[in-house]
Amino acid sequence: MIPNTANINILTRALKRERKAKEVAEGFIEKQLRDFYNKNISLSKSLLSEEEFQQNLLDNLVEALIVVDFKGNILKINKEALKLIGFSEKETPKDLSYLITRNKKKLYKLFKKENYNEKKLLLFDFINKKKEKKYVTIKARLLINSKNKPYAYQTIVRDITKETLRNKKFKEQQKILYFETLILKDLFATDDIKSNASNLVKHIAEFLGTDDCVFYAFINEELVQMAATDIKLDSNKKIKNRLKFKTNQGIVGSVAISKKGIIIRDTSKHINYIADGKMRFSEITVPILLGDELVGIIDAEHPEKHFFRKQQLDVLSKISTLISLYLKNAINELDKSNKQIELEKAKHRLEIVFKSDTIPRVIESADGSIENVSYSFLKMFNIPIEDEQKLTSLTCNSAREVLKSNFKEEDMFINRIDDILKKEQVVLNEILELKDGRYLSRDYTPIFHNKCLQAHIWGYKDVTSQTNYDKSLERQNRKYKSIIDNINLGLMEVDNNDITISVNSAFTRMCGYTSGELVGKIAKNILLNKNNRKIIDDKNRIRHNSVSDIYEIEVITKSGEIKYWLISGAPNTNLKNEVIGSIGVHLDITPLKTLIVSNENLISDLTGRNDELSNYAHMVSHDLKTPLMTVSSCINWLNEDNKDHLNEESLEYISTIKSALIDMDKLISSTLLYSGNRTSKTKNNPTEVQPIVESIINILYRGVIDDIDIKILKPLPSVHLNEVKTRQIFQNIIENACKYRDIDKKSFIKIDWEEHGDYVQFSVKDNGIGIAEEHFDIVFNRFKKLNSRTDSSGIGLSIVKKMVVSNGGKVWFDSKIGVGSAFYFTITK
Repeated sequence: MIPNTANINILTRALKRERKAKEVAEGFIEKQLRDFYNKNISLSKSLLSEEEFQQNLLDNLVEALIVVDFKGNILKINKEALKLIGFSEKETPKDLSYLITRNKKKLYKLFKKENYNEKKLLLFDFINKKKEKKYVTIKARLLINSKNKPYAYQTIVRDITKETLRNKKFKEQQKILYFETLILKDLFATDDIKSNASNLVKHIAEFLGTDDCVFYAFINEELVQMAATDIKLDSNKKIKNRLKFKTNQGIVGSVAISKKGIIIRDTSKHINYIADGKMRFSEITVPILLGDELVGIIDAEHPEKHFFRKQQLDVLSKISTLISLYLKNAINELDKSNKQIELEKAKHRLEIVFKSDTIPRVIESADGSIENVSYSFLKMFNIPIEDEQKLTSLTCNSAREVLKSNFKEEDMFINRIDDILKKEQVVLNEILELKDGRYLSRDYTPIFHNKCLQAHIWGYKDVTSQTNYDKSLERQNRKYKSIIDNINLGLMEVDNNDITISVNSAFTRMCGYTSGELVGKIAKNILLNKNNRKIIDDKNRIRHNSVSDIYEIEVITKSGEIKYWLISGAPNTNLKNEVIGSIGVHLDITPLKTLIVSNENLISDLTGRNDELSNYAHMVSHDLKTPLMTVSSCINWLNEDNKDHLNEESLEYISTIKSALIDMDKLISSTLLYSGNRTSKTKNNPTEVQPIVESIINILYRGVIDDIDIKILKPLPSVHLNEVKTRQIFQNIIENACKYRDIDKKSFIKIDWEEHGDYVQFSVKDNGIGIAEEHFDIVFNRFKKLNSRTDSSGIGLSIVKKMVVSNGGKVWFDSKIGVGSAFYFTITK
């Protein structure tokens, strides 16, 4: 309720009278006290000591009295004064030091000796010892001693706390009354919601003492910024960043949901705070409610923390209730006006769109007149645009009579329209054939309002291409159906319950059953045994998750013959992408299964033969080496027994025989090694490479290690290859590097590796004589040597390649004449 102005005036006059009466009373008390003191000074000397007399006098005063010297020491103080400053009678203060610094300085300045000739009056507030805030007036007069010298101030302190607080409350009420009156005055002065909203946020900002205030209107389930103070406006007085909030966004949105005003004392600690421009730490938000209906939100912010007070929240809540009805009506009118404007714009746009619509349309009224015709309709029937008015001036029946000559079946065109109009039901995609060979699709939609027919909308579309395509597609479907029925792949379609919907001719030939014996039945119960039916059930379950797969089953034909089928199953879906069953393509792989069994038998036979061949190779190798060893021994004996009797030519022949024997031995050993690599089935377990390579270096090349610097650059890893093959690979590559070193320079061999995913890449680099580019293609060929060295069989690197590749790795090299070679190969970790 708004405070009554007359009542406020009465209260104001009463307050002034009360103040005047108190001033008179204070003067009277002070005068009486002074007179009483002066008249009885002599009597007090005879009856009491001066100190006792003064204390008795002070204690009986109803006002607080304090005697203070010029240094601020308290000489006398009565009970009322002690009560006022929050002390008991047993703890009388000695000076003014208990006061806070700000007020203490004021009092010390008042009680300086040089101010004795002035009468002092002071309005004063302080916090007493009991932490109570007090408002007082102080009247001070000089006290004169027997020598007529001033020695102290006598102060009468009157407690005006209640009066002061009442005055402050009165001023606040006046401020609120002025604020409320100002807002209501502006609201009733004009019906312009935008102007009133701007004045509203301006007055609220002034009342709150801030420069940031926004009014949100609740329109179409959104909070829309309607007005804001200048800080949020551009040079054209429009909101710079007009925000919209859903009712679950920000502090404004949360208040819209709760419908209760709130004060946020520190927005930095509030998860819902959304900064609109500069960060501000205090926020006050109040809903505008009409009953329980949300009309809008008042939202204000301030850069200081803890700025807004509950009293301000109460005032805003009250004023929001007073203005809610007006704002609701104004917002509704604004929304209605905006919608009307948008409706007019939409109507105009609709007319333009309708005229330029690519779909030919005609709108007929319920009374049988033509209301509108699109340009594309005129173009479809070769009617000039300038003749539109002539067409729309005709009745619907007359216009149809004009148009029917375009259609192949004229009477059916007219009769079908009459039938459609009688039923008043939607018709879609009705195909009509024109005399010029075109096909049109016609749609009809009746327009109702309050169950009353208002208009008819006819839509036409040229579907000549689509119709011709559909007819062509139908012919193709018939052709492909004939092809499918005659291919050797059996097709079956089932529903989600596994009931057969259709099968092709090939399927019936494969199983021996007719389509009549399968369609409408669960085929798995006819064709499969129990175990294979379970496979079908498992596949159908995953088919419902749109999973396609291929699997093999065993089928029992009608004649009882066992067949093996490979099935490719896929889900069958409708236009909504819902699984409605599955389609299976069946291939009879019985001959293939027979072939696989034959192959397995053949492989088993070949494996046995390979084992025999390997044994034979070892036997032949042994049988060949035995005579070689005999020949070698005899040659050595012949040479030792007759070396003093043989001439130079004979000794040269003996040397040649020895070299040939060595070559023959190497050739036999390499052939046996190659055969063993080809037929070996040794399981590859993890093998430590480091000790193998160190063994090769220390044992095999002990004779040449002094003039070749062989280094392992970092500890070698484990690989997934057996020890024999690992040794053969490294031995052959390192041996090659040693054999083909450059004797004219200090030779080196560097062995390194790198890790790559699931494999290791090794490298063996040397600075030997290198390999010519024209020989790159034959480096890994068997029995191919790039020079005439007698200590090489030409099979070492081919063994390396075979072992690496058979283990799933790769081997390659880089080389340059005179620079050296680098061999790389990969082995699984």
